[in-house]
Amino acid sequence: MSLPQDIPQDLCDLLQQITTAFPAVLRENLVGIYLWGSLTYDAFDETCSDVDCIVVTSRDLDEREFSELGLWFNNMARQNRWVQRIDMRFVIDKEFLDKNSRCCGFYSYTGKLVRHGSDGNPIIWMNIRESGITLWGKDAKLIAPEISDECFDEALLVELEYLKQDLRSNTGDRSDKLSFTMPTRCSPRAASCIPRTTGCWSPKARLPVGRWKESHRFAGRSSLPPGRIG
Repeated sequence: MSLPQDIPQDLCDLLQQITTAFPAVLRENLVGIYLWGSLTYDAFDETCSDVDCIVVTSRDLDEREFSELGLWFNNMARQNRWVQRIDMRFVIDKEFLDKNSRCCGFYSYTGKLVRHGSDGNPIIWMNIRESGITLWGKDAKLIAPEISDECFDEALLVELEYLKQDLRSNTGDRSDKLSFTMPTRCSPRAASCIPRTTGCWSPKARLPVGRWKESHRFAGRSSLPPGRIG
């Protein structure tokens, strides 16, 4: 496991604990644990970035696994400040793009493990394939599926709809800590076309070298910066 440099020691400790505790709970159901988002492209900001994780399993979590992981999160939240920044989803292997698949997730805005459906978001997997960090299990570049241009285009439309919803719900908010995704059309192999999460804009965030095809049809009419960190 190769963690990013210059991240807080207590965050490193939490990630190490995840790689120890999750295999013990999930046993043969665990395929891999991966970091994506700002931690994987040198844009992590300690003041506001999320800790974005994906846990891949061979099947949906059963009741024992769900309960034990829920207890683990509750206990760790009292010991490590970074638990409140975790955005972690549990997805089923080979069902990453299936919107009918079942998922679980622990998210900073819920503070607990919940069951939910999948949005089949391919943009996460573009990031994981290009620059994802393997904490445990099968290599990130091998686990992530190929994403077609058509699939990516459809995902961008969904992200733009999310953006519009966020803009409507945050009308009048001038906080420096509030930002939104501004999707940029680039190669499906680009690393930092990242789905929306609450976070902050950072000048360190950068788009990768690739086959650029800008989709700033409305970005030019927006005062928001063309990116964000997760």
